[in-house]
Amino acid sequence: IGMASLRTVALLSAGLLSVSGFMAPAELRHLHLGAQRRHIRSSQAQPSMTAVDVIEPSYNLALGASILGAGLLTEAKLLADRQVLLTSEPEVDTKRVGIVNIAKLGSLIVGVPIALFGLFLAFQTTTLRFTFDDTAFSLVKADMSSTGENVVVGGENRWAYDKFVNFDFFPGEGFPILVYFKETQTAKEQWNVGPGERANSPEAIAKGAKPGQVHFFPAIANVAQIKAEFQKHGCAKL
Repeated sequence: IGMASLRTVALLSAGLLSVSGFMAPAELRHLHLGAQRRHIRSSQAQPSMTAVDVIEPSYNLALGASILGAGLLTEAKLLADRQVLLTSEPEVDTKRVGIVNIAKLGSLIVGVPIALFGLFLAFQTTTLRFTFDDTAFSLVKADMSSTGENVVVGGENRWAYDKFVNFDFFPGEGFPILVYFKETQTAKEQWNVGPGERANSPEAIAKGAKPGQVHFFPAIANVAQIKAEFQKHGCAKL
C-alpha cells in the first residue's frame, strides 16, 4: 500500500472531525455570478434584507476519494484472482501466496474506508453549503436551515470576519483537501482543543502564529470562491 494513500486517508480524516455543526442564517434567495447570490429576511419579517453569497459545492474531493477507494478494491480483486491461480498450481509456492494475500488484505483494509469516506463526502457536499454575508462566514444545510451548534467546541457556527487571524488551504490551493481558518471569536478556553494545542503552543507563537481557535473542514465547496470571499471581506491571513 503506497504511503500516498495513507497520507490521503489521514488528511481526509482530519478534515472530517470539524465539518458537522456549523450554523448560518436561513431563507436565502437570489443568484450572484459564479457563487449563488441570495438574500435573507430576518425572523421578525423586517423589510431590510442582507445579501448572502452561497458558495458552489465541489464534488472533486468526494470523486477523488471514491476513485482511489475503487482502485484499491479493484486491486484487491485482481490479487484475489492471482491468489486462486497460485494455489491451483501443482506445486504451490506458499511464500508467493502469502505475499499476495497480505497485499490483497492491505488493499481491502485501506480501500473500503476510503471508498465509504468518498460516499460520505458526496453526501456532505450535497447537503451542506458555505455562506458569506456582510459580517460573517457560516455554513447551512442545502435547504438553508440551521446545522446546529459546533460539535467540537460548541457555540454558534458563524464567525465574524474581524475575528479571523488566518486562513489557508492544504496541501495547497491547486490541490485542496482541507480548508483551514483560525479565529478568536470562540471562547479562549476552547482554543487548545484538538489541533489547537499545537497551533497555539509557545513554539508556534514564537514562529509567528496568532493564538485562536483552529478549524478544518474538507474542501467540499469551490475553494477559489471561498478564497475570494475571505479576501473580499478582509479576513486576516499570515
